[in-house]
Amino acid sequence: MINNEMPNILSEDPFFNPVFIKSVSLKALVGTVSTKKELGSIKNSGKKQIYSFNKLGQLVNTYKTNYKRDSNFIFYEYLNNNLTVKRYSDSYGFYSYSFEYNDKGLKSKQIYSRDKNASKNKINFSLLEQYVVFEESYNYSISDTIVLRTTLNSNGRPYQKQECFYNKLGYLEKIRTILLINNKVHSEVYDYNDRGFLKSVNYFKENSEKAYKGIKYNYDEWGNVTFIDEYREEKRVIHKELLYNPSNFILKTILSQDLVTNLITIIKFKPKFYN
Repeated sequence: MINNEMPNILSEDPFFNPVFIKSVSLKALVGTVSTKKELGSIKNSGKKQIYSFNKLGQLVNTYKTNYKRDSNFIFYEYLNNNLTVKRYSDSYGFYSYSFEYNDKGLKSKQIYSRDKNASKNKINFSLLEQYVVFEESYNYSISDTIVLRTTLNSNGRPYQKQECFYNKLGYLEKIRTILLINNKVHSEVYDYNDRGFLKSVNYFKENSEKAYKGIKYNYDEWGNVTFIDEYREEKRVIHKELLYNPSNFILKTILSQDLVTNLITIIKFKPKFYN
């Protein structure tokens, strides 16, 4: 149900497997959020976490609400299975990132805009006006195992280089990002289990051999993500468990424990299906 190749699980980027979502005709996951403090009882927070999908199985929006405050929405648009728009709501309205791709499917441009909604209802967004704030573009140099991406700012000048290293099987092993103005370096190192699922990703600053951040993943025998552990300075700080309905493998519950405060957050989902 969840993509097991990239480290974006439970992030703001689409992380569901659209092939699976389409196969079960899933329309939405509606989650009820509860919390439990240390030595306390489980309490319903009044918050909701909703994921909505189109009939192709693609995530089209996600939002959080507690019925008392304004909801926070993220909308997604696609073209030829590529994400072309990611739109956020905020206290001023909406802003968006729009993406263009080259003939190899690599991102060639990113545009940041403020967007005006034609509808008075946030969840029924319809673009009325759009104001481009800035844009950046990307050039590529590709070899057998290395993809070099140069990022150009809105003035057409390069400010960042990113090197992606792949092994002979096509697995991403490392991303090295260099800011050209000050030569600051940031690296991400990827590791996989014996079935090719992402096992861990570690983040490094400059030339440090000690990761300042890390994420580890575990899976069940069907490839479903079951545990996610997050680390800061090599110390585990967050533990998450993902539970699935055994009859159809649809996500049922997310348990998240902050190991610093011992606060536990529980999201229980109910699925909605297309007829």
